[in-house]
Amino acid sequence: MHLHWTRRLVAALALLPAAATAQGSANGSPPPLASFDTAWASISRIYYDTALIHGRWQQAHDSIRSSLGASPDIDRVRSAIRALSAVPGQSHFALIPRDAVPPTTAAPSSASLGTVGLEFRPIGDTLVIWHVAAGSAAAAAGLKPGDIVTHVDTLPVAVLAERLARAFPEDAAMGQMLLTQAATSIGRRALGDTAEYGIVDARGNARRVKLVHGAATGTITRFGNLPPQVLHTSSEMVSVGPWWRRRQVPVIHWSAWFPVISPKIDEMLFAARGAPGVIIDLRGNPGGVVGMISGVAGHFSDSAWSLGTMYGRGSTLYLRANPRVVDMTGARRGIIDAPIAIIVDGFTASSSEFFAAGLQALGRARVFGETSAGMALPSLMLRLPSGDVLMHPIANHEDANGRRVEGVGVLPDTPAPLTRRALLQGRDPALEAARRWLAREMR
Repeated sequence: MHLHWTRRLVAALALLPAAATAQGSANGSPPPLASFDTAWASISRIYYDTALIHGRWQQAHDSIRSSLGASPDIDRVRSAIRALSAVPGQSHFALIPRDAVPPTTAAPSSASLGTVGLEFRPIGDTLVIWHVAAGSAAAAAGLKPGDIVTHVDTLPVAVLAERLARAFPEDAAMGQMLLTQAATSIGRRALGDTAEYGIVDARGNARRVKLVHGAATGTITRFGNLPPQVLHTSSEMVSVGPWWRRRQVPVIHWSAWFPVISPKIDEMLFAARGAPGVIIDLRGNPGGVVGMISGVAGHFSDSAWSLGTMYGRGSTLYLRANPRVVDMTGARRGIIDAPIAIIVDGFTASSSEFFAAGLQALGRARVFGETSAGMALPSLMLRLPSGDVLMHPIANHEDANGRRVEGVGVLPDTPAPLTRRALLQGRDPALEAARRWLAREMR
Protein backbone atom coordinates (compact mmCIF):
# COMPACT_ATOMS: atom_id res chain seq x y z
CA MET A 1 0.00 0.00 0.00
CA HIS A 2 2.80 2.33 0.93
CA LEU A 3 4.70 1.77 -2.28
CA HIS A 4 1.47 2.14 -4.20
CA TRP A 5 0.84 5.57 -2.71
CA THR A 6 4.35 6.67 -3.46
CA ARG A 7 4.24 5.47 -7.04
CA ARG A 8 1.16 7.54 -7.63
CA LEU A 9 2.75 10.65 -6.15
CA VAL A 10 5.90 10.30 -8.18
CA ALA A 11 3.79 9.79 -11.25
CA ALA A 12 1.96 12.98 -10.42
CA LEU A 13 5.17 14.94 -10.20
CA ALA A 14 6.91 13.42 -13.16
CA LEU A 15 4.14 13.04 -15.68
CA LEU A 16 2.09 16.17 -15.29
CA PRO A 17 3.17 17.72 -18.59
CA ALA A 18 2.57 14.53 -20.53
CA ALA A 19 -0.70 13.86 -18.76
CA ALA A 20 -1.96 17.36 -19.35
CA THR A 21 -1.28 17.09 -23.01
CA ALA A 22 -2.99 13.78 -23.42
CA GLN A 23 -5.96 13.96 -25.72
CA GLY A 24 -7.78 11.04 -24.17
CA SER A 25 -11.34 11.11 -25.41
CA ALA A 26 -11.45 14.87 -25.87
CA ASN A 27 -12.55 14.46 -29.47
CA GLY A 28 -14.95 11.68 -28.69
CA SER A 29 -18.54 11.69 -27.58
CA PRO A 30 -18.56 11.66 -23.75
CA PRO A 31 -20.51 14.71 -22.59
CA PRO A 32 -18.72 17.17 -20.30
CA LEU A 33 -20.95 16.09 -17.40
CA ALA A 34 -19.27 12.68 -17.49
CA SER A 35 -16.06 14.34 -16.31
CA PHE A 36 -17.82 15.87 -13.32
CA ASP A 37 -19.35 12.52 -12.38
CA THR A 38 -16.02 10.72 -12.77
CA ALA A 39 -14.26 13.27 -10.56
CA TRP A 40 -16.90 13.04 -7.85
CA ALA A 41 -16.96 9.24 -7.88
CA SER A 42 -13.17 8.90 -7.66
CA ILE A 43 -12.88 11.22 -4.68
CA SER A 44 -15.83 9.48 -3.02
CA ARG A 45 -14.20 6.08 -3.42
CA ILE A 46 -10.61 6.85 -2.39
CA TYR A 47 -10.32 10.13 -0.43
CA TYR A 48 -9.01 9.51 3.08
CA ASP A 49 -11.41 11.74 5.03
CA THR A 50 -14.43 9.50 5.49
CA ALA A 51 -16.11 12.09 7.72
CA LEU A 52 -16.35 14.34 4.69
CA ILE A 53 -17.46 11.60 2.33
CA HIS A 54 -20.15 10.40 4.71
CA GLY A 55 -21.17 13.94 5.56
CA ARG A 56 -21.64 16.90 3.26
CA TRP A 57 -20.05 15.38 0.15
CA GLN A 58 -23.30 14.15 -1.38
CA GLN A 59 -24.96 17.49 -0.68
CA ALA A 60 -22.08 19.28 -2.40
CA HIS A 61 -22.46 17.03 -5.42
CA ASP A 62 -26.17 17.59 -5.72
CA SER A 63 -25.91 21.35 -5.32
CA ILE A 64 -23.04 21.87 -7.77
CA ARG A 65 -24.24 19.39 -10.38
CA SER A 66 -27.77 20.74 -10.47
CA SER A 67 -26.38 24.20 -11.18
CA LEU A 68 -24.82 22.94 -14.42
CA GLY A 69 -28.04 22.22 -16.27
CA ALA A 70 -28.46 19.46 -18.83
CA SER A 71 -25.76 20.30 -21.40
CA PRO A 72 -23.03 22.50 -19.95
CA ASP A 73 -19.91 23.30 -21.94
CA ILE A 74 -16.47 22.11 -20.82
CA ASP A 75 -15.53 25.43 -19.22
CA ARG A 76 -18.56 25.34 -16.94
CA VAL A 77 -17.82 21.74 -16.01
CA ARG A 78 -14.22 22.63 -15.19
CA SER A 79 -15.43 25.39 -12.92
CA ALA A 80 -17.81 22.94 -11.26
CA ILE A 81 -15.03 20.39 -10.68
CA ARG A 82 -12.87 23.09 -9.14
CA ALA A 83 -15.76 24.11 -6.88
CA LEU A 84 -16.19 20.47 -5.90
CA SER A 85 -12.45 20.13 -5.20
CA ALA A 86 -12.62 23.15 -2.89
CA VAL A 87 -15.18 21.49 -0.60
CA PRO A 88 -12.63 19.46 1.44
CA GLY A 89 -10.67 22.66 2.08
CA GLN A 90 -7.37 20.87 1.38
CA SER A 91 -4.48 21.54 -0.94
CA HIS A 92 -3.20 19.05 -3.49
CA PHE A 93 -6.38 19.14 -5.56
CA ALA A 94 -5.72 20.28 -9.11
CA LEU A 95 -7.54 20.13 -12.43
CA ILE A 96 -5.13 20.28 -15.34
CA PRO A 97 -6.82 21.20 -18.65
CA ARG A 98 -5.76 19.01 -21.53
CA ASP A 99 -4.39 22.01 -23.42
CA ALA A 100 -2.43 23.56 -20.53
CA VAL A 101 0.93 22.70 -22.06
CA PRO A 102 1.87 21.77 -25.63
CA PRO A 103 2.56 18.19 -26.68
CA THR A 104 6.00 16.88 -25.86
CA THR A 105 8.10 14.48 -27.85
CA ALA A 106 7.86 10.82 -27.02
CA ALA A 107 9.98 9.94 -23.99
CA PRO A 108 13.31 8.41 -25.03
CA SER A 109 13.96 4.87 -23.96
CA SER A 110 16.39 4.07 -21.16
CA ALA A 111 18.99 3.06 -23.73
CA SER A 112 18.74 6.27 -25.77
CA LEU A 113 18.14 8.87 -23.07
CA GLY A 114 20.31 11.94 -23.55
CA THR A 115 20.95 15.17 -21.67
CA VAL A 116 22.16 18.70 -22.37
CA GLY A 117 23.14 19.18 -18.71
CA LEU A 118 20.62 21.88 -17.71
CA GLU A 119 18.44 22.24 -14.62
CA PHE A 120 15.95 25.09 -14.20
CA ARG A 121 14.35 27.01 -11.36
CA PRO A 122 11.68 29.72 -11.34
CA ILE A 123 12.75 32.99 -9.72
CA GLY A 124 10.02 35.59 -9.64
CA ASP A 125 8.31 35.58 -13.02
CA THR A 126 11.31 34.15 -14.88
CA LEU A 127 12.75 30.70 -15.46
CA VAL A 128 16.50 30.61 -14.91
CA ILE A 129 19.27 28.08 -15.25
CA TRP A 130 20.00 26.65 -11.80
CA HIS A 131 22.70 24.14 -12.63
CA VAL A 132 24.96 23.41 -15.61
CA ALA A 133 26.59 19.98 -15.58
CA ALA A 134 30.34 19.96 -16.11
CA GLY A 135 31.32 18.61 -19.51
CA SER A 136 27.79 18.92 -20.90
CA ALA A 137 26.63 20.52 -24.13
CA ALA A 138 25.23 23.42 -22.11
CA ALA A 139 28.62 24.01 -20.45
CA ALA A 140 30.38 23.87 -23.84
CA ALA A 141 27.95 26.49 -25.16
CA GLY A 142 28.85 28.83 -22.31
CA LEU A 143 25.50 28.75 -20.54
CA LYS A 144 25.72 29.83 -16.90
CA PRO A 145 23.61 29.54 -13.75
CA GLY A 146 21.46 32.65 -13.59
CA ASP A 147 20.90 32.90 -17.34
CA ILE A 148 17.21 33.43 -18.14
CA VAL A 149 15.47 30.86 -20.32
CA THR A 150 13.05 32.58 -22.72
CA HIS A 151 12.25 29.75 -25.15
CA VAL A 152 12.38 25.97 -25.30
CA ASP A 153 12.44 25.10 -28.98
CA THR A 154 9.91 27.50 -30.50
CA LEU A 155 7.74 27.81 -27.39
CA PRO A 156 8.09 31.05 -25.40
CA VAL A 157 8.44 30.28 -21.69
CA ALA A 158 6.19 33.27 -20.97
CA VAL A 159 3.35 31.65 -22.94
CA LEU A 160 3.82 28.38 -21.08
CA ALA A 161 3.82 30.23 -17.75
CA GLU A 162 0.63 32.09 -18.68
CA ARG A 163 -1.16 28.85 -19.55
CA LEU A 164 -0.17 27.25 -16.27
CA ALA A 165 -1.12 30.36 -14.31
CA ARG A 166 -4.60 30.13 -15.84
CA ALA A 167 -4.75 26.43 -14.99
CA PHE A 168 -3.76 27.05 -11.36
CA PRO A 169 -5.14 30.50 -10.51
CA GLU A 170 -4.99 29.85 -6.75
CA ASP A 171 -1.86 27.74 -6.59
CA ALA A 172 1.13 29.68 -7.89
CA ALA A 173 3.59 27.17 -6.38
CA MET A 174 2.05 24.33 -8.37
CA GLY A 175 2.16 26.43 -11.53
CA GLN A 176 5.85 27.21 -11.02
CA MET A 177 6.72 23.57 -10.34
CA LEU A 178 4.91 22.50 -13.48
CA LEU A 179 6.53 25.28 -15.49
CA THR A 180 9.94 23.90 -14.62
CA GLN A 181 8.93 20.31 -15.28
CA ALA A 182 7.24 21.21 -18.56
CA ALA A 183 10.29 23.12 -19.82
CA THR A 184 12.48 20.15 -18.89
CA SER A 185 10.12 17.68 -20.51
CA ILE A 186 9.75 19.66 -23.74
CA GLY A 187 13.53 19.83 -24.14
CA ARG A 188 14.09 16.14 -23.37
CA ARG A 189 15.55 14.19 -26.30
CA ALA A 190 17.33 11.00 -27.15
CA LEU A 191 21.12 10.80 -27.38
CA GLY A 192 22.33 12.77 -30.40
CA ASP A 193 19.13 14.78 -30.88
CA THR A 194 19.04 18.57 -30.71
CA ALA A 195 16.99 20.99 -28.62
CA GLU A 196 17.01 24.76 -28.94
CA TYR A 197 16.87 27.28 -26.10
CA GLY A 198 16.39 31.03 -26.01
CA ILE A 199 18.73 32.55 -23.42
CA VAL A 200 19.31 35.99 -21.88
CA ASP A 201 22.70 36.17 -20.20
CA ALA A 202 24.00 38.25 -17.31
CA ARG A 203 24.66 41.24 -19.60
CA GLY A 204 21.14 41.15 -20.99
CA ASN A 205 22.19 39.73 -24.35
CA ALA A 206 19.62 37.42 -25.96
CA ARG A 207 20.64 34.48 -28.14
CA ARG A 208 19.41 31.15 -29.41
CA VAL A 209 21.44 28.06 -28.61
CA LYS A 210 21.13 24.63 -30.20
CA LEU A 211 22.35 21.86 -27.93
CA VAL A 212 23.02 18.26 -28.90
CA HIS A 213 22.07 15.74 -26.24
CA GLY A 214 25.03 13.84 -24.86
CA ALA A 215 25.09 10.64 -22.87
CA ALA A 216 23.22 10.85 -19.58
CA THR A 217 25.42 10.15 -16.58
CA GLY A 218 24.13 8.62 -13.39
CA THR A 219 21.91 5.64 -12.74
CA ILE A 220 19.16 5.27 -15.34
CA THR A 221 16.09 3.48 -14.08
CA ARG A 222 12.42 2.99 -14.72
CA PHE A 223 9.80 2.89 -11.99
CA GLY A 224 6.19 1.91 -12.55
CA ASN A 225 4.80 3.63 -15.61
CA LEU A 226 7.22 6.55 -15.41
CA PRO A 227 9.55 7.39 -18.29
CA PRO A 228 13.23 6.54 -17.77
CA GLN A 229 14.87 8.67 -15.12
CA VAL A 230 18.48 9.53 -14.44
CA LEU A 231 19.29 9.36 -10.74
CA HIS A 232 22.28 11.16 -9.30
CA THR A 233 24.20 10.72 -6.07
CA SER A 234 27.16 12.78 -4.94
CA SER A 235 29.31 13.46 -1.91
CA GLU A 236 31.87 16.23 -1.84
CA MET A 237 33.84 17.75 1.00
CA VAL A 238 33.56 21.45 1.83
CA SER A 239 35.45 23.45 4.39
CA VAL A 240 33.71 24.84 7.45
CA GLY A 241 34.94 27.44 9.91
CA PRO A 242 37.75 30.01 9.92
CA TRP A 243 41.21 29.04 8.66
CA TRP A 244 42.68 28.50 12.12
CA ARG A 245 40.23 25.72 12.93
CA ARG A 246 38.92 24.75 9.53
CA ARG A 247 37.25 21.34 9.23
CA GLN A 248 35.98 19.32 6.29
CA VAL A 249 32.37 18.09 6.15
CA PRO A 250 30.58 16.10 3.44
CA VAL A 251 27.75 17.57 1.37
CA ILE A 252 25.65 14.55 0.42
CA HIS A 253 23.03 14.64 -2.32
CA TRP A 254 20.73 12.17 -3.99
CA SER A 255 18.19 13.18 -6.59
CA ALA A 256 15.26 10.90 -5.66
CA TRP A 257 14.29 8.09 -3.33
CA PHE A 258 14.53 4.89 -5.38
CA PRO A 259 15.90 1.54 -4.17
CA VAL A 260 18.31 1.25 -7.10
CA ILE A 261 20.53 3.97 -5.55
CA SER A 262 19.98 2.93 -1.93
CA PRO A 263 23.41 1.18 -1.70
CA LYS A 264 25.13 4.36 -2.92
CA ILE A 265 23.30 6.47 -0.34
CA ASP A 266 24.29 4.03 2.39
CA GLU A 267 27.89 4.04 1.17
CA MET A 268 28.05 7.85 1.39
CA LEU A 269 26.51 7.91 4.85
CA PHE A 270 28.71 5.13 6.25
CA ALA A 271 31.71 7.08 4.91
CA ALA A 272 30.47 10.14 6.83
CA ARG A 273 30.95 8.37 10.18
CA GLY A 274 33.36 10.47 12.23
CA ALA A 275 32.83 13.68 10.25
CA PRO A 276 32.35 16.77 12.46
CA GLY A 277 29.09 17.56 10.65
CA VAL A 278 26.99 16.50 7.66
CA ILE A 279 25.11 18.54 5.08
CA ILE A 280 22.31 16.76 3.21
CA ASP A 281 21.18 18.60 0.09
CA LEU A 282 17.62 17.63 -0.84
CA ARG A 283 16.97 20.49 -3.23
CA GLY A 284 15.09 19.34 -6.29
CA ASN A 285 14.45 15.91 -4.79
CA PRO A 286 10.79 15.13 -5.60
CA GLY A 287 10.52 12.03 -3.41
CA GLY A 288 9.99 8.42 -4.40
CA VAL A 289 9.72 5.29 -2.28
CA VAL A 290 8.87 6.70 1.13
CA GLY A 291 9.90 3.52 2.98
CA MET A 292 13.53 4.40 2.24
CA ILE A 293 13.45 7.28 4.73
CA SER A 294 13.40 4.79 7.61
CA GLY A 295 16.74 3.32 6.58
CA VAL A 296 18.40 6.66 5.81
CA ALA A 297 17.19 8.29 9.05
CA GLY A 298 18.61 5.27 10.88
CA HIS A 299 22.12 6.48 10.06
CA PHE A 300 21.48 9.28 12.56
CA SER A 301 19.54 7.34 15.18
CA ASP A 302 20.26 4.57 17.67
CA SER A 303 16.55 4.18 18.44
CA ALA A 304 13.35 3.91 16.43
CA TRP A 305 12.33 7.56 16.27
CA SER A 306 8.97 8.40 14.83
CA LEU A 307 9.21 10.16 11.48
CA GLY A 308 5.49 10.73 11.27
CA THR A 309 2.30 8.87 10.47
CA MET A 310 0.32 8.45 7.26
CA TYR A 311 -3.43 7.94 7.40
CA GLY A 312 -5.32 6.42 4.49
CA ARG A 313 -8.84 5.11 3.96
CA GLY A 314 -8.97 2.47 6.68
CA SER A 315 -5.20 2.13 7.11
CA THR A 316 -2.39 3.73 9.10
CA LEU A 317 1.32 3.67 8.27
CA TYR A 318 3.85 4.50 11.01
CA LEU A 319 7.15 5.86 9.67
CA ARG A 320 10.10 5.21 12.01
CA ALA A 321 13.87 5.44 11.84
CA ASN A 322 15.56 2.07 11.47
CA PRO A 323 18.91 2.33 13.38
CA ARG A 324 21.88 1.57 11.11
CA VAL A 325 24.63 0.55 13.50
CA VAL A 326 26.01 -2.25 11.29
CA ASP A 327 27.40 -1.72 7.79
CA MET A 328 26.95 -3.93 4.71
CA THR A 329 29.82 -6.21 5.80
CA GLY A 330 28.26 -6.82 9.21
CA ALA A 331 30.79 -4.65 11.06
CA ARG A 332 29.49 -2.42 13.83
CA ARG A 333 29.82 1.23 12.80
CA GLY A 334 27.67 3.18 15.24
CA ILE A 335 25.65 6.15 14.01
CA ILE A 336 26.41 9.66 12.80
CA ASP A 337 26.05 11.74 15.95
CA ALA A 338 27.40 15.00 14.47
CA PRO A 339 25.21 18.05 13.70
CA ILE A 340 23.10 17.66 10.57
CA ALA A 341 22.13 20.47 8.19
CA ILE A 342 19.44 19.73 5.61
CA ILE A 343 18.93 22.03 2.61
CA VAL A 344 15.51 22.18 0.91
CA ASP A 345 13.81 24.30 -1.72
CA GLY A 346 10.44 24.59 -3.43
CA PHE A 347 11.18 21.44 -5.41
CA THR A 348 11.81 19.30 -2.34
CA ALA A 349 8.67 17.19 -2.07
CA SER A 350 7.02 14.02 -0.81
CA SER A 351 9.46 11.56 0.82
CA SER A 352 12.09 14.28 1.06
CA GLU A 353 9.66 16.40 3.05
CA PHE A 354 8.80 13.48 5.35
CA PHE A 355 12.52 12.95 5.99
CA ALA A 356 13.40 16.61 6.57
CA ALA A 357 10.30 17.32 8.66
CA GLY A 358 10.88 14.17 10.71
CA LEU A 359 14.46 15.04 11.66
CA GLN A 360 13.55 18.68 12.18
CA ALA A 361 10.65 17.80 14.51
CA LEU A 362 12.99 15.65 16.58
CA GLY A 363 15.54 18.43 16.83
CA ARG A 364 18.06 16.17 15.12
CA ALA A 365 18.63 18.45 12.11
CA ARG A 366 18.46 22.12 11.25
CA VAL A 367 16.86 23.04 7.93
CA PHE A 368 18.16 25.71 5.52
CA GLY A 369 17.01 27.18 2.22
CA GLU A 370 13.46 27.76 1.03
CA THR A 371 10.11 26.39 2.14
CA SER A 372 9.62 23.00 0.53
CA ALA A 373 6.86 22.16 -1.94
CA GLY A 374 4.22 21.18 0.61
CA MET A 375 3.30 18.31 -1.71
CA ALA A 376 3.54 15.59 0.86
CA LEU A 377 0.33 13.70 0.32
CA PRO A 378 0.11 10.63 -1.87
CA SER A 379 -2.15 11.61 -4.72
CA LEU A 380 -4.01 10.08 -7.59
CA MET A 381 -3.76 11.36 -11.15
CA LEU A 382 -7.07 10.65 -12.84
CA ARG A 383 -7.71 11.04 -16.57
CA LEU A 384 -11.21 12.40 -17.02
CA PRO A 385 -13.41 11.67 -20.06
CA SER A 386 -12.73 15.22 -21.30
CA GLY A 387 -8.98 14.53 -21.47
CA ASP A 388 -8.30 16.83 -18.50
CA VAL A 389 -6.40 15.39 -15.56
CA LEU A 390 -7.63 15.59 -11.97
CA MET A 391 -5.16 15.25 -9.11
CA HIS A 392 -6.52 14.58 -5.64
CA PRO A 393 -4.96 13.27 -2.41
CA ILE A 394 -5.69 9.81 -1.08
CA ALA A 395 -3.97 9.90 2.34
CA ASN A 396 -2.96 12.33 5.09
CA HIS A 397 0.38 12.73 6.87
CA GLU A 398 1.50 14.25 10.19
CA ASP A 399 5.01 14.55 11.55
CA ALA A 400 6.06 13.33 15.02
CA ASN A 401 4.64 16.52 16.58
CA GLY A 402 1.30 16.20 14.84
CA ARG A 403 2.04 18.90 12.25
CA ARG A 404 0.99 18.60 8.63
CA VAL A 405 3.53 19.20 5.90
CA GLU A 406 0.98 19.13 3.09
CA GLY A 407 0.10 22.58 1.85
CA VAL A 408 2.56 24.13 4.31
CA GLY A 409 5.92 22.63 3.44
CA VAL A 410 8.98 22.17 5.58
CA LEU A 411 9.77 25.62 6.94
CA PRO A 412 13.51 26.31 7.03
CA ASP A 413 14.97 27.21 10.43
CA THR A 414 17.26 29.54 8.50
CA PRO A 415 15.65 30.90 5.31
CA ALA A 416 18.16 31.41 2.51
CA PRO A 417 16.26 32.00 -0.74
CA LEU A 418 17.82 31.55 -4.15
CA THR A 419 18.33 34.74 -6.13
CA ARG A 420 19.44 35.34 -9.69
CA ARG A 421 22.12 37.71 -8.44
CA ALA A 422 23.60 34.98 -6.24
CA LEU A 423 23.55 32.51 -9.14
CA LEU A 424 25.32 34.96 -11.44
CA GLN A 425 27.94 35.51 -8.73
CA GLY A 426 28.45 31.77 -8.37
CA ARG A 427 27.12 31.81 -4.82
CA ASP A 428 24.85 29.36 -3.01
CA PRO A 429 23.12 31.21 -0.11
CA ALA A 430 21.58 28.07 1.45
CA LEU A 431 24.85 26.13 1.45
CA GLU A 432 26.67 29.15 2.84
CA ALA A 433 24.15 29.43 5.70
CA ALA A 434 24.50 25.72 6.49
CA ARG A 435 28.28 25.99 6.60
CA ARG A 436 28.13 29.00 8.94
CA TRP A 437 25.81 27.13 11.29
CA LEU A 438 28.00 24.03 11.34
CA ALA A 439 31.03 26.20 12.10
CA ARG A 440 29.28 27.50 15.21
CA GLU A 441 28.08 24.04 16.24
CA MET A 442 31.59 22.61 16.00
CA ARG A 443 33.15 25.11 18.42
